[in-house]
Amino acid sequence: MTLRRMFDPFEEILRLQRELERLARASVAPVENLEKDLEKRLKFVMPVEVYETPKELVVKVELPGVKKEDVDVTVRDNYLIIKAEKKEETEEEKEHVHLVERVYGKFERVIPLPADIDTESAKASFKNGVLEIRFPKKSATQEKKIAIE
Repeated sequence: MTLRRMFDPFEEILRLQRELERLARASVAPVENLEKDLEKRLKFVMPVEVYETPKELVVKVELPGVKKEDVDVTVRDNYLIIKAEKKEETEEEKEHVHLVERVYGKFERVIPLPADIDTESAKASFKNGVLEIRFPKKSATQEKKIAIE
């Protein structure tokens, strides 16, 4: 008797998203630093929210404890690349540390972008630890008849 596994379209979409993110990271990160940076990236996740309005695509990224000047936003080949650095505070000398769960260092996130947005007119803002990037949508292509000569 052969057991058949039901096709789950949501699981397939999640698998495809993970694969696309893996390919995007591999295409923009230097190979020699990939293993070293991967360990750091696994420790800190930049929570991301991506949504669409009728006129634009909006990307929001939570970066608690990161200063505006320590954030770099780039668009390359329809990928949004966000790099940030959370610097360790060295204000006081600590004699005995009991627990450390805060993460410091450089972090990176690569987000695939749809083709119908205008990356040249993007606007970014940073407020209360949240980076917001707005991409206007390109005007819809209009159908045009071509005469045959």
